[in-house]
Amino acid sequence: MPRVPASQREQYAEARREQILEAALRVFSGGGFAETTMDQVAADAGLSKACLYTYFPTKEALLQQLVERYNLLPELGELIEAVREEPPASGIPKLVAEIWRRLRERKELARVLVREVHSFPERSRVVTERVRLPAYRALGEYLEDWMRRGALKKRDPFATAQCLFGMLWFFLLSQELMEDKERHPLSDREIADVVSDTFLGGAAELAPRRARR
Repeated sequence: MPRVPASQREQYAEARREQILEAALRVFSGGGFAETTMDQVAADAGLSKACLYTYFPTKEALLQQLVERYNLLPELGELIEAVREEPPASGIPKLVAEIWRRLRERKELARVLVREVHSFPERSRVVTERVRLPAYRALGEYLEDWMRRGALKKRDPFATAQCLFGMLWFFLLSQELMEDKERHPLSDREIADVVSDTFLGGAAELAPRRARR
């Protein structure tokens, strides 16, 4: 480790951790967590194995920090806040389009989660606590608010949020992580429209009879 002034050590250490995590994401998504060695992560990061172990003593610790650091939707609160006072008919399509765009950008992390994390209870618990539950609660609050206002049917807001995320997650799996995109490619706009229309068609209150004629 090079000599670093005391005032810069934390900044230096944080940069090193980020460098290692970025390398781990690339290597894990390409070869799988179980098959990847710490030597491969160190080589991809351009560091010695000893340096790698200084920051992450085990591969499991590296994976856990990777999941915690690279949240799939860290900006979800901001996205929801931007449409909070917008009725679901216009707010949901905007929200869906932005969530989908960010999920696609982070498909490599999603690949790691699908391949490794969901297969092990302890890793799955971390993902549930750090990723899924906060996302469901944040979106559920927005939906519950509009349920009270009468724009959405009264349903369990947490479950309703799960439903919306579930549709987006399925498209991420099929279009980005599997082979469906080659057989039946869909544009970002098509996916966002299908998810929004399907969700609102089931959650929105029925229009007045005369409006349906």
